[in-house]
Amino acid sequence: MEIEKLTIEDVLGMAVRTEIQGRKFYLELSEKVTNPEVKKKIVSLADDEKRHERIVCDFYRRILEKEPQDLPEKGVPDIVKAISSMNLTERTDLLKLLDMAIEAELLSAKFYARGARITEDSKTRRAFEELAVEEDGHYNMLMAEKSALSGDLYWFSMGDTGIMEE
Repeated sequence: MEIEKLTIEDVLGMAVRTEIQGRKFYLELSEKVTNPEVKKKIVSLADDEKRHERIVCDFYRRILEKEPQDLPEKGVPDIVKAISSMNLTERTDLLKLLDMAIEAELLSAKFYARGARITEDSKTRRAFEELAVEEDGHYNMLMAEKSALSGDLYWFSMGDTGIMEE
């Protein structure tokens, strides 16, 4: 999607809708997770998406001087595709779900970074930059969670004696 060809109203509307859809995704994902610590992290991501929605709605009101309404039916196409590419069922593999979330967070970070480049308002630019950093943080947290769940903890033991050496 070429964000540069969109109006700021389109960008903000898509951003609001994307945050709503992202929160829904994380809440549904949290219902599939049985590990309490992982569930807590996933719910925290859902809470972050709700906070992001409020931030973007505030931009919308301030910049466009109207309430966010008539939002697009769907959010950013690439992000929506990432989070809806697999049906969430009881049998869906957690690592596959994490892959979906990882892709969505990466795309979200890129979306906000591009939004920062096209906006003329300095406060909105800074806020978009901050949202991009937050989404990048989500990406990194999810990558670490995936590594931990898949048993890829090699880097924790670097410099220690090997298990077989003890």
